[in-house]
Order: sequence, then C-alpha cells, then structure tokens
Amino acid sequence: MNNHEVYIAILYHSVLDSNLIKEVCAGLEEEGVSFLLEECDKTNSFTELGTIAADMSPLNVGIGIDQFGNLCVHHEKLNSEEPYIRDIVQNGRKSGKNAARLVKGLPLFF
Repeated sequence: MNNHEVYIAILYHSVLDSNLIKEVCAGLEEEGVSFLLEECDKTNSFTELGTIAADMSPLNVGIGIDQFGNLCVHHEKLNSEEPYIRDIVQNGRKSGKNAARLVKGLPLFF
C-alpha cells in the first residue's frame, strides 16, 4: 500500500494468490497512481467489491476482485452491476493500468 491521500482502492477476496494482486498494483504504479489494498470477504460479488472500492476512493475509481479471480474496474457514478471494465485477475497489470488511465483521462489498453 502506498500512503498517499489520493488513491484507487482495491478490494480483494483473501483466497486469491498474492502474486496476482501484486500485478494489479504494479499496473497502477507504472502509471504513477497510488492505491489502497484491502482484503474483503464480506461479499462474493466482484462488482459489489468494485462498487465499494470506488466509493472508498478519493478518485472515485475502485477495483474489485472476487474469490474466483473475476475483476472489475468501477467508477462511483456507474450502476453497481455495470462496471467500467470486466476482466480476470490474470490480466491484472493491464487492468491496473487502465484504472489509472481512467483517472488520468488517457486512452485505455485493450
């Protein structure tokens, strides 16, 4: 976790391999955006985790990852079931970069 006031929140399920989570963080770091990493086992829905993460983030963007490795990048203004990006944690670096680029207003990687 980076200790900055402005960050993208990442909520993930504790059963996930920490190396996969590190890839998401690496994507954010490569784009120069700080993050807050937090375990959350209260829900099974990656979209719900993403919604909560976006609500937590001063940048209004969050990443949710469920126990199956489903990942989403969510924005606070979007419907909770319609995240900005849906992907899998194996593409975590790209998703982290895209979350950062969403905040910075840059084109996304697809």
